[in-house]
Amino acid sequence: MPLDAYARRLAVQLTGREHWSAGRGPQAFDGRSHMELLCDLLFEGQDMMQKQLIGIENRPFKKLVGLDEQRKFFTPAEIAMNKGINELLMAQDNARKADPQAKPSADQRRASDIFQAANQAAALVAGEQLAIIPSDQHKAFLKAGVNAGDPGTEAVRTALAALGQAYTGNGDMASAVRNLRSAIDAAGKLDARTARAVNLELFHDRHHPWLNTAILYGLSITLFGVSRLVLRKPLVLLAIVAAVAGAAEHALGIGLRVIILDRAPVSNTFEALLWMGLVAMAIGLVAQLINRTGYYLFAALCASFLSVLFANIVPLEDRTNSIPAVLRSNYWLTVHVLTVVASYGIFAVGSVLSHVYLTRQILFPGRRAEEIVARRSNPLVVQTYRCIQIGLLLLTAGTILGGVWAADSWGRFWGWDPKETWALISIVVYFAVLHARYVRWLQDFGLAACSVMGFVVIVWTFYGVNYVMATGLHSYGFGSGGEAYVGMWALAEIAFLIACRIRYGAIKRDDRASISDSGSNPAAPTAA
Repeated sequence: MPLDAYARRLAVQLTGREHWSAGRGPQAFDGRSHMELLCDLLFEGQDMMQKQLIGIENRPFKKLVGLDEQRKFFTPAEIAMNKGINELLMAQDNARKADPQAKPSADQRRASDIFQAANQAAALVAGEQLAIIPSDQHKAFLKAGVNAGDPGTEAVRTALAALGQAYTGNGDMASAVRNLRSAIDAAGKLDARTARAVNLELFHDRHHPWLNTAILYGLSITLFGVSRLVLRKPLVLLAIVAAVAGAAEHALGIGLRVIILDRAPVSNTFEALLWMGLVAMAIGLVAQLINRTGYYLFAALCASFLSVLFANIVPLEDRTNSIPAVLRSNYWLTVHVLTVVASYGIFAVGSVLSHVYLTRQILFPGRRAEEIVARRSNPLVVQTYRCIQIGLLLLTAGTILGGVWAADSWGRFWGWDPKETWALISIVVYFAVLHARYVRWLQDFGLAACSVMGFVVIVWTFYGVNYVMATGLHSYGFGSGGEAYVGMWALAEIAFLIACRIRYGAIKRDDRASISDSGSNPAAPTAA
């Protein structure tokens, strides 16, 4: 990766952010850039081990390991010598010796991350060599540091030492940087393809496409909401412009990752969330053009906005990790993973449409209750139904293609791996919903409620199997973190549906009572 990207990642690993504003950040990084932090560690020496750099936010964890709960940053030396952190790491090592499949606890994972951050700072202070020199003879870049380096890097080491002297002595930094760049260019040149990828990655990091995307999507949602109150047509037009601009930024960010990494953009959770949001936005725009009175665009905006927000919660080191050998097939990544994750995006749009229907027509109906019960083809529910149809088609096709890939890679089409099992469960759930709707076992309320619960199943298939169960052959997709928040979301969805069901029952009772008062025969009970 470019040195700039490495410095950004290092800043996040140590302090929790790429940049801290003045008065809020740790020592040696307060209001300064990520490159300055890297230079401090490389050139300032052992003094950096006594400066508060390692960010720890979690107060219960700090209390557990005996750190000051009121402090936000700690020195690498404090972390290395902390008894509580070392005991957590030792317990994790002992558990792995007893059971190689043992999962670390949340506190053990946190302790491991913090200890690795302190070790990284110590390694740089000790003169760790950086892989900064392209090599024609080796696949890996040559390494060089101030005091040592690979053979043939002597000029680069001299230039690095001069850069360090200029940095610590307030010398001519611009000239020192130019000399270092010339020394690196003389030692090895990037090929045209790699040079293009490096330049695009620098543009990606400076352009911040995901921040721009989130801002534009959020602006569009806000404009749609305000348009319900005032200036309907002008604000709707502005909302559409913001949505299209956000989609363009979204597509730009995905496109840059594809070109830079030279693979399909679904090798980790970060990329999958972004691809899910882009597919949701694409289906929303196309469907809105076909059905001008639909809510497809608004639903897609909500789904895409949330996907981008959640993607940015993914730790930086998990966004750029190298992919395992089993995934190094652009063909299968494209035909299997892209297809399955695309279905998740479409199901998300259907879930948002269901939420809109249940909120507007059940929880806060603006019409007479008997009309709500009688109407069986609300446009929002029809739109939800179409989304489920398209999503189920893609999910089924993608799962079958995954079996073909498994036969090619593992020698069997199906093995009841947890990921495979839950993919099948998701398919069966949505097939049952479509069948029940087709035979009229489910009416509008039932379909909308099942769409919401169906997406909870999808989230478990996508997130729960990887982050909670974390077992099976799909180990390359495993991760950690966020379980409590996802669990609270699932409970909130269940509570929402319970409230809707109670309200729907009250509407049906009021409808029967109004029919009885009018002297007509009570209507036969209808399906949910």
